[in-house]
Amino acid sequence: MSAWLLLTVLLTQAGTGAPGPEQLVGLWRGTSVCTDRRAAPACNDETVVYEFTAGPKPGVVHWAADKVVNGKREPMGESDLAYDAADACWKVEITTPRVKIVWRLSVSGAHLTGTGRLLPGNETVRKVDLTRSGEDDVRALHQ
Repeated sequence: MSAWLLLTVLLTQAGTGAPGPEQLVGLWRGTSVCTDRRAAPACNDETVVYEFTAGPKPGVVHWAADKVVNGKREPMGESDLAYDAADACWKVEITTPRVKIVWRLSVSGAHLTGTGRLLPGNETVRKVDLTRSGEDDVRALHQ
């Protein structure tokens, strides 16, 4: 990235107070654990791999979520997240025929944490804890 482009990105973010997509873009590995089996009785703890890429418009990140079953990645779904300054997190609301859930993800360096909360009751049914994968993991993913 050129110094001019980097400076422009940093100044734009400084004006909004919101982190840019590069904070989240990359490959992340970790766990997604159930926190409320009464609200979500079919929930299962999972090892997960999340890949975040540039979204369809500025300030948006595309999320491809996989779970690991028997050592292999299985797609769970994809969606686009945007930074929510009021909640200070990356956020998306997902509605399927079975569930309506809001995901809130926060990044601190190479560590990603977050929650999945059912709507409309706002019960926290999942907590995620992931670590950014290294460049070798990303290259292997795309070979």
